[in-house]
Amino acid sequence: MFSQWLSLSTCVIQATIDIVPPPSSAQLTRIPKILYPDLLEHTIPPKNKREKDLWSCDDGSEAFVVGYVSKMFAVPVKELPENKKAAVTAEQMRANAKAARERAAAALTATANANGESPSTSADAFKIQDDNSEGRENEVTNEDEDVLLGFARIYSGTIRVGSKVRCVLPKYDNNFPPTHPRNIPYTITTVVDGLYTMMGKDLVRVDSVPAGNVFAIGGLEGKVMRSATICAPSHQGLVDDEIEGGNTEYVLNLGGILRPVTPLPLFFSSLRFNALFHRCIPSSGSLWNHKCRGTCQSL
Repeated sequence: MFSQWLSLSTCVIQATIDIVPPPSSAQLTRIPKILYPDLLEHTIPPKNKREKDLWSCDDGSEAFVVGYVSKMFAVPVKELPENKKAAVTAEQMRANAKAARERAAAALTATANANGESPSTSADAFKIQDDNSEGRENEVTNEDEDVLLGFARIYSGTIRVGSKVRCVLPKYDNNFPPTHPRNIPYTITTVVDGLYTMMGKDLVRVDSVPAGNVFAIGGLEGKVMRSATICAPSHQGLVDDEIEGGNTEYVLNLGGILRPVTPLPLFFSSLRFNALFHRCIPSSGSLWNHKCRGTCQSL
């Protein structure tokens, strides 16, 4: 009775809309803390155009395109929207069959008139032929293959299909320019060959994605292993002079900025301090210390 009076799904969606701030408001406080991990203030004013676009979640045509690919995931080729067969309704099937019969009858009549014979009305003369049947035997498609897509979020600008973007890998150092020998191996140029919005398990192909959205991107297979930052000077993507070393203000590595907040020495000191008040935590013994240090270093 309670579910009929107050739907849980409707309440959850409405609560999310009312409580969770939109990207245009959330990025004003969240992006500064990502770029400056030691920041103590609630937010800071932007220092350049790149930060201004990120702070405001600007999706304009001249805004820098900055997005982050958090992981790569595999999708069967047959599950891509462009490879799925469109559902045909009963009315469309009847209309297609009628049109096919009319074409077959017209072809049969033309052939009979050319030979001086009367057109036949047998059932064999009205067999429906598929227009796309020619060459279908030579078409080879492997539906068991997978394609890798990037799970990403765009923070500023608008990314479009067919645009050329720069992929900044996690080992890129923001303290040096892209042309520095330290960063050259960690910047890769690629072309966006597909953009998809995710509706549950379904992918919907789109031509562009504006700032503030989560999406899937194609064209990164073989270039991005796990994560990367996608950068471009505008919605049109890169041009030749920018690839060679023009304006590189838009280049940024969001993945390499994150670092442990608490250093290991301070972590070990807090463990010893905690052991004074909680005797159940062993504070002595070389074996336990060795395991603790090994676990922390692996993390």
